[in-house]
Amino acid sequence: MSAMQLIAHQQLQRVVDESVAQERPVVLTHHGEAGWRTFKAAFVAARSGPSGLAIRVRPSREGDDPVNIRSGDTLGVTFRVGHKKCMFTTLVESAARLTTDGVLVVRAPDRLQQLQRRVFERAKPPGQAVVPVRIWQETASNLPVEARTIRHGQLEDMSVGGMRVKVACAEDFGIGAVYRCVFSPRSGKPSIIVDALVRHHEAATHGRASIGFQFVGLETSADGQRMMDRLAQTVTHFQRARSQTRRRRPLSDPAPRDAE
Repeated sequence: MSAMQLIAHQQLQRVVDESVAQERPVVLTHHGEAGWRTFKAAFVAARSGPSGLAIRVRPSREGDDPVNIRSGDTLGVTFRVGHKKCMFTTLVESAARLTTDGVLVVRAPDRLQQLQRRVFERAKPPGQAVVPVRIWQETASNLPVEARTIRHGQLEDMSVGGMRVKVACAEDFGIGAVYRCVFSPRSGKPSIIVDALVRHHEAATHGRASIGFQFVGLETSADGQRMMDRLAQTVTHFQRARSQTRRRRPLSDPAPRDAE
C-alpha cells in the first residue's frame, strides 16, 4: 500500500492558494554545477501570471556559495500543511529577480503529493535485524561500481528524510559531501538507492562512528518520489513491527535498551 497520497485536483488548488496566501515556508531542492543543494524559501502572496508561483529564497549566509538557480531548471518544492508534508516537482519560469530581491517564479503544480509527518520520525530496524549499507561517491569519470571506493556500514535508524549509519571510521566522510547509498531494509524487496548528504558524524560504541545522512533530490523527479514512497513504507513497517514487539512483551520482561 502506498504511503504517499496524490491530492485531488480540486483540493490541490485550495492547498496551493492557501499556502501562497499564508506565505508558508518551503524548501527548494536543486541540482546544479555544485551538485545537490537545498534552500530555505517561502511562497510570496502574489501570483506571477496564471501559471506561475512566486517564491522568495532566503538570503544565503555570508560565505555560502551564491544561489545558482536559472530559468528552465528543475526544482523540488516541499512544504508542510498541518500534519502532512506536501511536495511537487516544477520548472523555473523566471529567475530574473533572484539577484535583486531573491524572488523566482516557478510553474504551478498540476500534481501534488503528500506524506504523513510520522514517516519523518526516526525508526529503527525491528528486533535484531542487521541492514548493511553500501556507500560511495559518484565521480565524473563514471567508473563502474566495482572500481570505486565503497564503504560499508550498518543502518541504525531512518526516516523519509534521512538515516544514521554506523561505520568503522568517519574521518574521510566530509560534512556536506554527497554519497550514493544502497541498502535493502526489507527482505524480499528491491534495494533502495538514494543520494544522501552528510549532515554530521559522531563517536559511537566500540570505537565506531555514526554518520547522519540527509536524503537529497527525491522531490525533483517522479522516480525520486516513488523511491520516497518506498522509504515511507519501510519506516511504517519498522514502526509497526517494533510496536507489535512491545505489545507482545510480557510485563515482567525488562524493556530493551534502545526502546527506552
